[in-house]
Amino acid sequence: MERPTGIKKLHRLKLQFWDIFSQVAETIAEGDLRAICLKHKSKKLSRGNDLLGMPYHVLDIIRISDPETGLNIRVLNWFGHGLFLIILAGEKNYQKISSFLYENNFYFGITESPWDYPGLILENQKIKSQYPEMIEAGTLNVWIKEIEVEGNNHEITTKIAKEIDLIVNYLSTI
Repeated sequence: MERPTGIKKLHRLKLQFWDIFSQVAETIAEGDLRAICLKHKSKKLSRGNDLLGMPYHVLDIIRISDPETGLNIRVLNWFGHGLFLIILAGEKNYQKISSFLYENNFYFGITESPWDYPGLILENQKIKSQYPEMIEAGTLNVWIKEIEVEGNNHEITTKIAKEIDLIVNYLSTI
C-alpha cells in the first residue's frame, strides 16, 4: 500500500478541519446569536491557502466589524501554528467583556491590526491583562486564546463548541 505524501496528508487534514468547523457552526443556535445582537450576520466559514505559506480555516460568528459596537467570535486554524479562538470587540463591547475574557485565559492583542495573526501568534504580541492600557478608541480590539488540538474529530469539535458556547452564553447575559 502506498503511503500518503505530505500533500495528500495536508489535503486530508484540511478536509477534516473543514468538517470540524462545519459541525461547530451547526451547534450554534441562531436564537442565541440574536439574543446577543439582532443585526448579526450569519456564521461564515472560509479558508485560504497562504498565510505565510500555510493554509488556514476560519469560522466567524456574529461578524459585526463596526469599530465602536463591533463584535466577532472567530475560530482560526492555521496549519503548523495552531488553533485559536479570537474575539474582536469594538470599544463599547470591549468594556463589557474584558473581565470575562481575562478570567477565561484570553490574551489581549497589542498588534497594530486586529488581523495581524503573525504578530499575535508568531511574535507573541499579546499581553495577559484585565484592563490593558493600549485600548484604542475607534478600532476593533482583539483577544486571543489557543485551543489545544487533541483527540479525534468529535472531541475537537466538542472542545471548540464548548468554548464558543461559554462565550455566547456570557454575551447573551450582558
